[in-house]
Amino acid sequence: MRPAAYKIDELDVRLVEILQKDSSTPAVKIAGMLKVTEGTVRNRINRLRRQGVIRRFTVSIDPMALGQGAIAFVLLNAAPGRTAEVAKRLALIDVVAEVHETHTYGDLLLKVRAKSPSDLADIIASRIKAVPGVAGTQVITVLNAWKDGA
Repeated sequence: MRPAAYKIDELDVRLVEILQKDSSTPAVKIAGMLKVTEGTVRNRINRLRRQGVIRRFTVSIDPMALGQGAIAFVLLNAAPGRTAEVAKRLALIDVVAEVHETHTYGDLLLKVRAKSPSDLADIIASRIKAVPGVAGTQVITVLNAWKDGA
């Protein structure tokens, strides 16, 4: 059960913006930026975590540096009544960066990263299409990423 919601104020918004840019920013530095005490920053962060506003702290990596230069978006149709099950299974595949349910062109939209176009083709054929309940796919291969949230 989720704790009772509280109103997010301007200080919370500014705190979250700082953490989104770099979640490793020390609380004392954030306190100076926001002109509040370090205790206030720590209390706000803890409260935002309890409320589920901040879900986790993570690392943002450069996929190209890890050899994941090939990107594709996969429009996927699931068998009737199996969309949630298929989505959960696809989300477990390490190279599937994103899974979104859609209602326009198919049931799910995936963002997939791979080492090369041939690796990408292999992943789609042997891992994505092999998931029980996948009824069909359409692949959009990315040539250039002008802005990529990774």
